[in-house]
Amino acid sequence: MQNDSRTRTRWQHWREMNRQLWRLGLIGVVTLTLMRLALWQLEAPPSLDVPTGEIVSAFWMGLRFDAKIMATLLGPWLLLGTVLLPLPRIVIATWRRLWLVWTIVIMVLVNLLALINHFYFSFYQGPINALIFGLFEDDTQAVLRTIWSDYPVLPLLVVLIGMTGTQVALMRRGQRRQRRRLGWRWASVLAVVSLVALVGLGRGSLGAFPLREMHMAVSSNAFVNDLVPSGPQAFYLAWGEREVSQIDDDPRSGLKRYGFATPMQAASALGWSGLDTPQAVSDRMTEKTPAVAAAERRPPHVVVSLMESWGRPPLDFDDPEHNDLLGRLRPWLEKRADYFPHALSSGNGTHPSLEGLLFDTPITPLTQGRYGYRQYSTSAVAPYEREGYHTVFLTSGSAHWRNLDGALKRQGFDEVLGENAIRERFPEASGSTWGLYDEWMFRYGEALLKEADAKGEKVLLVMLSITNHPPYEIPESYTPAPLDVSRLGDTLAASSELGASILETYQYANDSMGGFLDDLEGAGLMDHTLFAATGDHNTRSLMSYPDSRDLFDQFGVPILMWVPPAYREGGKAQIDDWTSHRDIFPTLWAHSLSNAQVPWVGRDLYTPEASSMALTFNYQDGGEGVMVSKAGAVANLAHPTYYRWSNGLLQAETAPSEALSEQARRARARVGLEDWRIRREAVATKESPKP
Repeated sequence: MQNDSRTRTRWQHWREMNRQLWRLGLIGVVTLTLMRLALWQLEAPPSLDVPTGEIVSAFWMGLRFDAKIMATLLGPWLLLGTVLLPLPRIVIATWRRLWLVWTIVIMVLVNLLALINHFYFSFYQGPINALIFGLFEDDTQAVLRTIWSDYPVLPLLVVLIGMTGTQVALMRRGQRRQRRRLGWRWASVLAVVSLVALVGLGRGSLGAFPLREMHMAVSSNAFVNDLVPSGPQAFYLAWGEREVSQIDDDPRSGLKRYGFATPMQAASALGWSGLDTPQAVSDRMTEKTPAVAAAERRPPHVVVSLMESWGRPPLDFDDPEHNDLLGRLRPWLEKRADYFPHALSSGNGTHPSLEGLLFDTPITPLTQGRYGYRQYSTSAVAPYEREGYHTVFLTSGSAHWRNLDGALKRQGFDEVLGENAIRERFPEASGSTWGLYDEWMFRYGEALLKEADAKGEKVLLVMLSITNHPPYEIPESYTPAPLDVSRLGDTLAASSELGASILETYQYANDSMGGFLDDLEGAGLMDHTLFAATGDHNTRSLMSYPDSRDLFDQFGVPILMWVPPAYREGGKAQIDDWTSHRDIFPTLWAHSLSNAQVPWVGRDLYTPEASSMALTFNYQDGGEGVMVSKAGAVANLAHPTYYRWSNGLLQAETAPSEALSEQARRARARVGLEDWRIRREAVATKESPKP
């Protein structure tokens, strides 16, 4: 009788834990559903016009994923508790006491990720993705200071504690009530049913295939699809996205992802014939610049400015009288230099775009960790280094951000300079959270070029600005030109106050760059200096990019080029073509380096091309690779989603045109080969000459 009593007691512990688990699972699903409802109500673009059925589908699919998350987090605890049942009573009793600790940890995590996802969505116009890991790879202290100043951290902490406390209290409600004893048969049935149900919910399905990421595509509207993943699910996907970018030991893994078993197959898709070994393909991925007579007579200086958050869409609302977004840059963008309005960033973050621009790499981060100690043949700087240029990277932020100081010097930069170097020259320089204001970076760059010119040196200068970044502050000495945030109308995604601050820093950064160009011209440098400027990604927080129709705006950045007439070799700017970051350095190489060896990357924007495309490494529609052209667009090149143009907007397309299909095939081959090239060098393997 005593043993029977103890057996019943063990089952009572198990039943109470089982009851609480299912109650907590339901509470978690309800919480995440309410957060999804809040996201829909607060973040939906004003122009959202989709059938009600699609919203219902998003909520239903989201609920299924929420149940999957909760079952995955809670189920193993009950499974192990079931395994412990045959052991002495004290074991299961102790396990049940630890259960309370586990539930608090789990719900803090679930609630925290749900809250983070809400604010992340308002900033990035999408759920949590791999960019969130920048908190640890970035200047973490600066990120935390920005979060502290821009978000209600303490009130949110109170909300987090209140949510978790309420959920745990509801879970434990009525736990002391006596319950009817079960015989071993019914107890066994209850255990089996509970565990099978948890396994089913954890898979998301009792059928042959589990619930997977592809099931999140419930609509052709990106905002509706983005409603599906809750904070925990989005974080899980972001972690997987990050793991995919890690480099494994098989240099062909990226090629295979894009549908090519060997580099020779991908080369064939590009029309390269006669290449029967990997080494032959690798050799073909090196090119030679044309002869440039002016560069031979007088090698020019080359300047590239990567501007923080310099998105293209805000320029649609520029008005020199009422909403001046350009300042002193206006004459250069409108008349003097060449402005390419159909351009996309290579990545959707500062560091991914910087690596894409400098190394043409689909794999990012590449230069952090052990792979940063390799030297890559794709370095945009190396051709200038070989030609005797003094190569300088300059930022108004920290030179140690993301280990730039060490990583970039290994890729061809002679110097990597940041705010400390600028302060040494200009002790009066001022700044904000992330570093010095942009004007001081440009003043330093101007001084550097003048000194080099006086010595007869040739310089490659790459600059990275930081002012147009949260917390959106401008120097007290700067008086903004007229701005009117109301001009943005329904596209404004921020409050009027925040929107005005963003427009001020946007204008200030452009004005500072325009002043830099004016000063170089006044010093007589612009007739032998090539200049290119672009944004690292779109302008955060200011505008909404709600769905696939705005695909080209989500990643849209300006590209501004100045190639002095003497160095153009008769070329004409193809400003109506689709282009991307990948075309910037090939253009500069083609007009500043004569008969020089350069990596195969993009194209010269001053030479016509029959079917131009903007090809980037951006993540969209559940996968990497975005291509936009006059024929349409393709996202997630490994498992393509096609879009066609309709009245100036992109619409989902299930039967792409022949032209779009062919461009998609070439885009897959290009990205596959670029992945293979980088991966091969990163792991430093030699492949067999056999196909």
